[in-house]
Amino acid sequence: MASEEWKSKADMLVGNGQKKCEEGKNEEALELFNQALDVYRQNREIDGEITALGYIAAIYRLVNKSEKSVATYKSLLKIFEKLHDVPAQGKVLNNMGLISARSGKYEDALESFHKALYLFTDTDNKIGVADQLGNISSVYRDVKQYDNALAFCGDAMKVYKEINHKTGIGDQYSNIAFLYVMKGDLATALDFYKSAMPFYDEAGEEEKASLTKKNIENLEKSGVV
Repeated sequence: MASEEWKSKADMLVGNGQKKCEEGKNEEALELFNQALDVYRQNREIDGEITALGYIAAIYRLVNKSEKSVATYKSLLKIFEKLHDVPAQGKVLNNMGLISARSGKYEDALESFHKALYLFTDTDNKIGVADQLGNISSVYRDVKQYDNALAFCGDAMKVYKEINHKTGIGDQYSNIAFLYVMKGDLATALDFYKSAMPFYDEAGEEEKASLTKKNIENLEKSGVV
């Protein structure tokens, strides 16, 4: 098959897959992306392979097939390692960690988040570093290791403040508040929820501000002042 023919065929398969995604027909989309992936691989078209794998991983994630999604992301990770694309590696590891955490595979999640943290630190990607510290904190929260979670929240907070990331700062204040609720220290939790409010307001995070306001009201109603 001539070069232009196979590429046109593969690109058309991807385009049709995108349309099926928009229609919510995930299984049909998955079939089309897999067909495109085969064509790209047969012709050693790396960019096309990356695109197809990205869609396949995302669909598996959407339909809660976590193991297949992680396996697909691992294939993507190998490609980005060969290409020495560090930012892309970090993003893939982040996605793998989120999927593992959601499916209760906390050790796998921590491994992925720590690897991503190392890469983002090595490339001085502050927002990436802060996000991974926050992700690690969330895993410790989920396994009820609240002191470890608080420590990583604090580390994430420092980086978000360093880059003046309003939403990130608000999120960490809110996360710390929730951890103190879990520890039974409601007065301290109330203070941290109140600290989150101005940052959400400045960032225009209306939904998060509303939720935080409700948390404050609930704590105040419970007699915490």
